[in-house]
Amino acid sequence: MLAIAVLVLLFVQDVVIAREAVHVPGALGQLLARGSLVPLLFVVVLLRGSMEMSRLLRAKGAKPRAGFANVCILFLFLAPWLSAAGWFGDGVAEQEGLLWQLVGVTGALLGAATLTILGRDPQGCVRDLGATILMVLYLGLLGSFGTMLRCGKDVPGNEGAWLLLIVLLVTKVSDIGAYFTGKAIGRHKLIPTISPGKSVEGAIGGVIASALVAAGFAALPSLLPPAIVGETQRPGLMLLYDLTRSFSLSTETSEIGPIGRAFIIGALLSIAGQFGDLIESCFKRDSGVKDSGHLLPQYGGILDLVDSPLFAMPVAWFLLRVVWKIA
Repeated sequence: MLAIAVLVLLFVQDVVIAREAVHVPGALGQLLARGSLVPLLFVVVLLRGSMEMSRLLRAKGAKPRAGFANVCILFLFLAPWLSAAGWFGDGVAEQEGLLWQLVGVTGALLGAATLTILGRDPQGCVRDLGATILMVLYLGLLGSFGTMLRCGKDVPGNEGAWLLLIVLLVTKVSDIGAYFTGKAIGRHKLIPTISPGKSVEGAIGGVIASALVAAGFAALPSLLPPAIVGETQRPGLMLLYDLTRSFSLSTETSEIGPIGRAFIIGALLSIAGQFGDLIESCFKRDSGVKDSGHLLPQYGGILDLVDSPLFAMPVAWFLLRVVWKIA
């Protein structure tokens, strides 16, 4: 609960800085208006995750070029933020994050291949090159969709902060729901060769938990009394209103209402997050370790924390931006 409270406060402060950025002239003001604390924190998290992933890969004999991978991860993650602020140009294409993600992935492939050639040793080159690109795609490309949600030019105002916060909360609720459901009624193992502790019942419980929480976010604005909605200048009420109205912002005509959309999004985020959890379990089991690290007491490493959001954020971006155009 403390971690959730700190996360919420971080997002609130990020929005406060963005609102005050109108008083900051030039390119720095444009950058702060698209985000500040949130993308910077995620950079630290991803680079720490890169250290853990490099260690897992080396445990299997691979030799990823971690320094080069970190540069590519940084570029991929920061590009949507910098481009939305106009740092890469004023044109529509230059301010579109997807363009620079494509540039980053292409550069990573060409750069890693070039370093392999300059290394003059073909032994293990497929393994090492694959390990390097895996780090870039897993942490950099997947993580960049979180930046797209928070900082993207096509996300109006500070709605991206609330959307990303909802995505993170809904995804992690799946972990909680799966854990308690599995403890209570888990009888059938999900994929014991990958993760012996996970059950089919727990997975279903996680999906239901995320779907219900997301639907709750969408339903809450209609449940708030009009007097409260009208008093959004009060910080606490403003946060509650801003955070819960995001699913009502769609510009797309749809027969499915905001609550129905939120329910579907929550279920799909849970499924994506559980796949992310399982693939990280594959990494750990293949490397012969229980946790990716020991940074977080009784939890594990950074990869153990971000495995589900990394898979959920691209799904969230596609559903929210492309399918229902919520932002």
